[in-house]
Order: sequence, then structure tokens, then C-alpha cells
Amino acid sequence: MRRQLVFAIVLSIAVSLDLARIDVAAGDRATQAAAQTQGQSQGMPDMMKMHEQMMAEMKAADARLDMLVKEMNAASGNAKVTAIAAVVNELAAQHRSMHERMGQMHQGMMGRGMMR
Repeated sequence: MRRQLVFAIVLSIAVSLDLARIDVAAGDRATQAAAQTQGQSQGMPDMMKMHEQMMAEMKAADARLDMLVKEMNAASGNAKVTAIAAVVNELAAQHRSMHERMGQMHQGMMGRGMMR
């Protein structure tokens, strides 16, 4: 009988310790999640500003390209070749710019631990 009582006490202590460890781990995860959410919400205005800036830059690039295409379509003779070259050069510059921006965004995400 005494052994059963000791066993029951030891078992209840072991279960209590295990539950306490689970509570601590859950608390740590909750604290980390709250910190991450707070960091994301603080970064949200910055991300919105960056998005708006990127959209404005894209709109301006599209306008430049539209203007060059319009000039190309209106041109004839040797001026047509020059206009085609201007369109191709603008497309190449925009393509390089896009890849550079994507690389910077990727590095930024990797630095903040967003990519796993």
C-alpha cells in the first residue's frame, strides 16, 4: 500500500512537471508569435509605402514605353530603325531594373527571416 502511494505521488509529480514544461513551451511560442505579428504590423506602413512607390515607378515606365512605341509606329525610313532601337533599349533597361529590384526584395526577405 505504501509503495502504491509513493508510486502515485511520483507519477503525479512527473505528470505535473511534464504539463508545466508544455505550458512553458506554449507560452514561448505565443510570445514569439506575438512579437512576430507586432513586427509585421509595424512594418506594414513601410511595405505599403514601398508598394505605392513601386506601382508609381511601373506606371511611369509604362508611360515611357507607350510614348516610345507611339513614336516608333509614327516613324518611317531611317527614323523607324532609330525608334525601334529606342523601344528595345527601354525594354532591356526595364527588364534589368525589374530583376535588380527582385534581387533586393529577395535579399530583404532573407535578412528578415521571411523565407524559410
